[in-house]
Amino acid sequence: MANIKFYPYKKTGSCKVYLRLNIGRNKDFRLSTGLTIQNAKDWNYTTDLPKENVAKNKQLKNRLNDLAKVLDKFIDEVEKDENKSLLDIESKQLKGVVQKFNNLEPIKEKEFLVPYANWFCSDLTKRTYIRNNVKFHYKENTLEKYLNFSKLLGKYQKYKGHKLKIKEVNTSFAADFLDFLTDVEAKSINTKGRYIKRLKTIVRDAQMNGCKVDPDYMNIKGFQDQNIVTYLTFGEIDKIIDKEMPNERLQIAKDWFIISCYTAQRISDLHRFSKNHIQMIDGGKYIVLKQFKTGKNIEIPIHYKVDEVLKRYGNDFPPKFSENEHSQRSALSTLIKEVCRISGLRQKVEGRYNGKKGLYPKYKLISNHSGRRSFACNFYNLGTWSTQEIMNITGHVNERNFLTYIDKSDPTLSRIARAKFDSMEQEDKNKKEPHLKIASNE
Repeated sequence: MANIKFYPYKKTGSCKVYLRLNIGRNKDFRLSTGLTIQNAKDWNYTTDLPKENVAKNKQLKNRLNDLAKVLDKFIDEVEKDENKSLLDIESKQLKGVVQKFNNLEPIKEKEFLVPYANWFCSDLTKRTYIRNNVKFHYKENTLEKYLNFSKLLGKYQKYKGHKLKIKEVNTSFAADFLDFLTDVEAKSINTKGRYIKRLKTIVRDAQMNGCKVDPDYMNIKGFQDQNIVTYLTFGEIDKIIDKEMPNERLQIAKDWFIISCYTAQRISDLHRFSKNHIQMIDGGKYIVLKQFKTGKNIEIPIHYKVDEVLKRYGNDFPPKFSENEHSQRSALSTLIKEVCRISGLRQKVEGRYNGKKGLYPKYKLISNHSGRRSFACNFYNLGTWSTQEIMNITGHVNERNFLTYIDKSDPTLSRIARAKFDSMEQEDKNKKEPHLKIASNE
């Protein structure tokens, strides 16, 4: 029977993680996993794995568990082979298994950025991450984002005219890459900030897999432009509800947008809504689903304005324009803008259109995501809903992410606070007013 144990090469600092593999009494192997722990003090000698105190260690723990499975599978195959024996296993065979797991062959490709980025994309399909003690696989849209980034790195390499090495990546490299994203690719500020973060993620992963890096890469920072929240008030949503649409296609888009404004769900979840998600719970009507992005199970109480939409379709959701999510997303985005234009939402407001900040007619700034933002802002600004109550419907994992949806320039909460202050003042005055005593006739 095989026994696998992982341990750091040193007691402190950054070092390689080794493994000890015992097969019966006669075979005892010690070899490098090719993986690195940033601080050996973070090692848990009870579990023989890294502590899950930081994201890097969580990722390393997942990789080591995956490596253990690969080694177990290799040993199991040898054991089942009638022509082989566990006693025939040699160290070089195990090294080959580890190298194949880390995709370090051929070695000459290990040092180059674009091949490593391509491998990272393919390997990400097998990886998992932990959130709230639950293991998840990376979603298709995350994989697609890194695949597109890898292709962009290929364009940058062609632009530079030489093969990019991982150890070249530092703050100077990032600055030149940003110039390329600005002058050649003409990306928006937020897109550039996300690409810089992905560059750092890939280099960090390469470091964990034993690649040589420039320590200066740790000083690379992602960024984003000023957050401008565009949303529709309850009054503006009512204008849309009351406005008759000129054709069925726009009416369907309008109905989907109303559902979005009062369920706060992402387009990925709206696309999956079906009659089966509508349930009666404790006498109330809910949409019950598992969110696609977070994997969180949520129960959304159905607002009466959403219920009115559902009744028009026989207690079901409106038809889709396409069963393909990307096509549905594209069609809705275009049609929702037209719905808002017809509904008279043409006042100029500050926003970002095609990546450029400025003053634009409001309908141009409305997208599939605007319904979700409108729900968050509107119910937050009511002042009678707690943040947790709203997050329970939006499905946000933490309050920090939720607050990016809120228009902090909106004066509604200040007006509510003003009214409460005035109420407190009046209460204090009432307490201080003298009370007349009724004189006795005695």
